[in-house]
Amino acid sequence: MAPLRLLDGPANLFVGTLLATTLAAPRAPRPGGLPVAGSSGTGVPGGGPAVALLPAAGAHSDYRPLTTGHRTAPCTALTGIANSAAAACIASPRLCGTALGVGAATAIAATLYCAARDALGGPVPVDPGRPAFPDAASQERQALREAAQQISVVDAKGEEEPLEAALLRIYRDCDGNRTCRAEGINPLLERLPASDVARLVRILVPAAPVSPRPAQGTWPPMADAAAFDASGDLLALVDALSNLYSPEQAAFQYYLERIVASTVSGGGGREGSPAEIQQRWIDANLRRQETMVELLERDVGPVARLPYTLSGLAHLGIAEGTTGINLHVTLPPAGGQPPVHRVLLVAHGDMIGRSLGSEGALDNGSGLATLLLMGTRFRDNPAPDGTQIELLVTSYEELGFIGARAYVNQCLDRQDCPAFVINIDMTGRGGHGYAMSGTDALAGSLHLGQPTLYLQAPPVTPIEQHARQQLERRLAAHGFTPAPAQDTPWLTSDNIPFQNASIPCVGISQMSADDARLWKQVEDARKAWNLRDAQVDWTLWQAQRNGTVELSPDKARALKETYRAASDAYHAYRQLRDAHPNALPVMIHSQRDRLHRVNPAMGAALAEALEDGIRNLQWDAQGSRAAPLPPTH
Repeated sequence: MAPLRLLDGPANLFVGTLLATTLAAPRAPRPGGLPVAGSSGTGVPGGGPAVALLPAAGAHSDYRPLTTGHRTAPCTALTGIANSAAAACIASPRLCGTALGVGAATAIAATLYCAARDALGGPVPVDPGRPAFPDAASQERQALREAAQQISVVDAKGEEEPLEAALLRIYRDCDGNRTCRAEGINPLLERLPASDVARLVRILVPAAPVSPRPAQGTWPPMADAAAFDASGDLLALVDALSNLYSPEQAAFQYYLERIVASTVSGGGGREGSPAEIQQRWIDANLRRQETMVELLERDVGPVARLPYTLSGLAHLGIAEGTTGINLHVTLPPAGGQPPVHRVLLVAHGDMIGRSLGSEGALDNGSGLATLLLMGTRFRDNPAPDGTQIELLVTSYEELGFIGARAYVNQCLDRQDCPAFVINIDMTGRGGHGYAMSGTDALAGSLHLGQPTLYLQAPPVTPIEQHARQQLERRLAAHGFTPAPAQDTPWLTSDNIPFQNASIPCVGISQMSADDARLWKQVEDARKAWNLRDAQVDWTLWQAQRNGTVELSPDKARALKETYRAASDAYHAYRQLRDAHPNALPVMIHSQRDRLHRVNPAMGAALAEALEDGIRNLQWDAQGSRAAPLPPTH
């Protein structure tokens, strides 16, 4: 860039002095501050370098960066005036004198303001503007979270990841130290493109700064360019990002990352023989299980391995007599007294679809992360006297609830089954919506007495009925809304074996009302296809096609009609799935089930609500069932 030359004359002398002062001026110095300069491609919207001031580690523990509402006083915004004036000179040297003249007039007004403030002994009342985050439900916080999920940043390995994941890692590493978080976030922002930083800043400062440019026939020049305070805007952004998540959300993300990492570490895809592909899936599930053992024993309590024997799965590469393992953790009750009733929290640990690229994140890494988070909370704050919390991680749920069936058979043999069971399968999607499935949902299933589910439709026990009502009320107190009854899908997960055995149980998945409605539509279409398919005599159909049997015209016509009805039902089911690739029942078991599709804030929120529901579960005097709820008015 050519040097800027100033001609002789008092006006230009003033301009030069003001410009030199502007470029040399310190930026909002703060005691103990650590200046961190942004790179040329990041920071201030408009492309200029950014300077954010952060406290030195360990200094000023009560440090609070300036927020949007406190930044409006021109005493701290003089650097904004200087920035605009300097940018005008750089953009158009011919207009430098005029632009700086306007800047000088504004600075004089600011000086008068500051003098008035000092004379009054405090700040002059100003419009606070948009408030800093008042609570976790603020619109700004939600907007920042959504942006952090959409913006990507390059990690240490040179790979892109959501900004949210990087922020949550900083939260986890800093372990509640807010200064540490701020110091970790600042260099993270430096690695972001200027457009992404500008997008984040605009969430906090809706009147986003405009890049300076020469005026087009307006007076004064630069009247349409907004001054900006680089350090103030970025301090507000760092402050907002350092308070964006909770420790529970960071823990949820950490658990999910560990589970997914163990799943994908052995590779995937369809390379190799069928046996090799199958073995990679088996190994992935074994690694997931060992990761859960490590996390449970580190953060919750001692793990008991509950073995059982597998049979009839040779066609899946699982040898006859192979030992399956469920994982069980018992949390001591409050007061050390023998429990009156036991509540079992269940999540399945296995996944399928590895050859298709699935990471097993939503199904059911999210449920495992929720289980771990609830376990840590009950470890730190035991359930009320008389209630014992237990965790169960089942295996081979995807092959027909095999692990859960084994546990149910074992507890029935020992006559020590839990009083109430909550099965958690898929969380972290759908906002504050959920679907809950109880035993009553089994009655209308076409799988009653049929393979592979062999449902029995047992009666709904009083404890299940009352406990479910109480859970729904506590979930509502946390802002969660159930899917409409007519749209609630039937949850086929590890809740089924407990319900079949008349063990009080509900299954819960986190989903929006739209997700639930679509899930039910997909499931209804699948059931319609299965029903039509069951009406086809496939042995006779194959014999007719092979020419080994000759049918009368009427029988041939009837067979053709049943086959066509089954074919039409199948294509209707496939078309519905293909039209909604990101629907929950379509996403799972495929390459769409990835880590970034699970929202840790939502998963942690459901864990908190379920924990609260269990703590407030009321039992009758004998502890044999949940007490009825008082009538509502």
